[in-house]
Amino acid sequence: MNNHNTVVRSLQVLTHILLLFGVYYTFSTSAWGWLLCSLFVYWTIGVLGINIGFHRLISHRSFETYKPIEYFLALVGIITTIGSPLAWSALHRQHHGHTETEKDPHSPYQLGWFRAWFGLWDVKHINLRLAKDLRKESFYKYTHKYYLHIIVVYNIILALINPLLIVFVYAIPAVLVLHSSSAIIVIAHMHGYKTHDLGHEEARNSWIASLITLGEGWHNNHHHNSKAWNNQERWWEIDPNAWIIRAIKK
Repeated sequence: MNNHNTVVRSLQVLTHILLLFGVYYTFSTSAWGWLLCSLFVYWTIGVLGINIGFHRLISHRSFETYKPIEYFLALVGIITTIGSPLAWSALHRQHHGHTETEKDPHSPYQLGWFRAWFGLWDVKHINLRLAKDLRKESFYKYTHKYYLHIIVVYNIILALINPLLIVFVYAIPAVLVLHSSSAIIVIAHMHGYKTHDLGHEEARNSWIASLITLGEGWHNNHHHNSKAWNNQERWWEIDPNAWIIRAIKK
């Protein structure tokens, strides 16, 4: 797990460096279309790969779909560079099992918002046995083992088309996904309202987090019922992820 975390964190440092280059390139050339492209890719891979794939499908099994669709969503999630499906699911399940306690890997109440946001977590306590169902599938074992290889191959394909795609179709969207995930970890546990009393848990429904992530910010609803594939409970709690899930679930 520590080796995997080192790879992930190293890639995230690299993507932030490439983001700075991308911003400089855009301002110096006025090629604003590249940033719009990055924003579109961010929304696409964030919704498909993380919100629907890693989170609601793979981690919580809140709905069933066909395996080719599941594996495609998992691969999209991998290129966001926030971990393999196996590692991410284990960490997320640990979060749900120990929310806001010392065993919560990224509670802003335990770590402070800065450490929680920027991934300065104690990952030694993440238990991969929490994802033992995924470890039974060869696909998830191989995507964990060859996580870096998958990202490298993806970037080679981008480079063969146009090297700038590495910056604007990989790096910048990956950085945006990382920080949108942090918005759920921090903002959706510190801002918003509580529809459900969850005891010591501080998960909240945050319109700010929901705007950033396109629907994942109704976090109090989610912690109340993590098996629900639709987080919308009130008419204004718009959940675009559920619209897609409705189309692909069995």
